[in-house]
Amino acid sequence: MLIRATIDEVETDVVEIEAKLDKLVKLCSGMIEAGKAYITTNKHFVSGVRDLSQQCKKDEMISECLDKFGDSLQEMINYHMILFDQAQRSVRQQLHNFVKDLQRDRPCFVDLLHLSHLAELIFIVFDFVNRPEISIDKIEGLITHTGCGKERSRRLGTYLNYFINVLQAKKKFEILDAMLSFMHAQYTFFQQGYSLLHELDPYMKKLATELPNLVIGEWLGHRAWWVLD
Repeated sequence: MLIRATIDEVETDVVEIEAKLDKLVKLCSGMIEAGKAYITTNKHFVSGVRDLSQQCKKDEMISECLDKFGDSLQEMINYHMILFDQAQRSVRQQLHNFVKDLQRDRPCFVDLLHLSHLAELIFIVFDFVNRPEISIDKIEGLITHTGCGKERSRRLGTYLNYFINVLQAKKKFEILDAMLSFMHAQYTFFQQGYSLLHELDPYMKKLATELPNLVIGEWLGHRAWWVLD
């Protein structure tokens, strides 16, 4: 049988884990909503880049640059959408469902805890039944009041221990599985971003070497104009 201190500890743990999980779900919801706003703003920015590309269509160098960068930024938006979708499914939805299960089962669980405590008292009384200061009438009255005989109290304690073990195992699985899925999504997000920018890197380096020449060429053109003037 569980001692009273253990019963109180388990009951407190159930209440506190429910509150912490509920808080985490709400924080995740806020993160997702902020992410959606970020994605929307990025889409507007990419749209602006593409509009500028169309406006500069006659300048092939500018148009090519804006098209490449615009496409890459759009891909990053797609990666962000996948990441936030995974956060929605793995953290918010999965843990929210677990919180709902806890809220549904907690009243029955608490009743079972308190009933187990009564059964434990009966069990103790039976162990001291031969003491002269404890009358048979008192024992029978307590048994009638709680509905717990010695055998039933043992079964109740066994069931409660089983229930607690299942709860602890489910808590461990749900939390670890949700966070593992989310971290896998983070890994995929950064890996995709790295691969995308790695492919774009040669063009960016090429553009970076050409830009100073454009400035020098423009400066020399102005200098020649001044000389001729």
